[in-house]
Amino acid sequence: MQLPADVLLALRYLRPKRTFISVITLLSIIGPALGVAILIIVTSVMSGFDEDIRNGILSVQAHVYINPAAGQPVIADPAAIIKTLAADGVRAAPVIEGPVLIQVRSGSSVRMAKGIRPELEKEVTNISTNGRFSGRFEIREGEALIGSAMAQELGLRLGDELLVHAPQRLTGNITWREDGNISVKEPDEVYVPESVRIVGIFAMGVYDFDSGLILLHLDQAADLFGHDWGSATSIHGRVPDPFRMEALLDTLRAQLPQCTVRSWQEANQLLFGALRVEKTLMVFLLTFIVVVASFGIAGTLITLAVQKTREIGVLKAMGMGRALVARIFLLLGGIIGCIGTLIGVGLGLLVIRYRDVIASVLSRAMGVDVFPPELYHLTQIPGKPMALDVTLITLMSLLICILASLIPALYASALSPARALQEEN
Repeated sequence: MQLPADVLLALRYLRPKRTFISVITLLSIIGPALGVAILIIVTSVMSGFDEDIRNGILSVQAHVYINPAAGQPVIADPAAIIKTLAADGVRAAPVIEGPVLIQVRSGSSVRMAKGIRPELEKEVTNISTNGRFSGRFEIREGEALIGSAMAQELGLRLGDELLVHAPQRLTGNITWREDGNISVKEPDEVYVPESVRIVGIFAMGVYDFDSGLILLHLDQAADLFGHDWGSATSIHGRVPDPFRMEALLDTLRAQLPQCTVRSWQEANQLLFGALRVEKTLMVFLLTFIVVVASFGIAGTLITLAVQKTREIGVLKAMGMGRALVARIFLLLGGIIGCIGTLIGVGLGLLVIRYRDVIASVLSRAMGVDVFPPELYHLTQIPGKPMALDVTLITLMSLLICILASLIPALYASALSPARALQEEN
């Protein structure tokens, strides 16, 4: 099959006579290839961040939160609210939460304690069923569950004991008088921390939860924070579809006017908003890599047009039109852009596929952790290539490369045959 003249000449110009491929052409291909690869890697990692953090949050947190009204420290009768939620198809559990001071031997650190009823908590979160839980989930008073990162940091194992101090108990006995002096209500009262034994270790994959959360029995948490038994600082619920709950939230707010009702998106809107803005900004900035690479394509084609000036003059003298000459250089830019883009897509997907291996090699080579979990809040590098993102990046790269070849195409098509034949090349 005989190729059209513009396609045939574009392929001929792409490959020089003496070598398989021109070094300048090769550099022009490498530019968009690296730009596309970096864009795919960044968008895949950011999409993976969003999904992994969302899954981690939905694994350890509830879908809906019922908090007491402003000015009320606890919900006095959580059982009645749980019954109301059950009528709307929401599985719920009472919770007592607050900051605590963990003491292990001579060291101490601040963590977040969450008092639960294990039989109800199973209906709300999947801490015990995510495949990475060890030990026993059904805790009693005097027992606790901790995250895997906390266990590693503090050197704890199943069966070990630790002390839990509640700052509220330490500070609740002290008040400030109007004259600015301090008043101690019961100076002779002796404060004794709670001693708990570790019976389970969970791993949710989100560093903040695995390192900063300790689960206690609800009654022990009530004693620790000085609340009445049977009360709760909040009620957490699980809905059938956590991504479509606007109508349910309106219903619950109407049924529970004495409480504050929030969804998991509202509770974490700052985090997800920051991830969306960061991904958009990163894509916007990294797009300029492809734009800069397109200048390399434009420079290559302009150089080629200058080198082929006499040849272009001969072709025009033989009757080749300006449009056909312009198409030759547009095809050249399109071919270079297509090859570079396809290489970039393959390279980007390959890096995402072996991202953990690459990170491990880099960590050993540099002697530092390239993905510290305490900084990125995840225990492994996320990566989820989205078909829409890859398609948009591919089309954007091809469009930029074709637009970059427009100036050389116009330059070549505007050459006068008479002047072109007089050029000395």
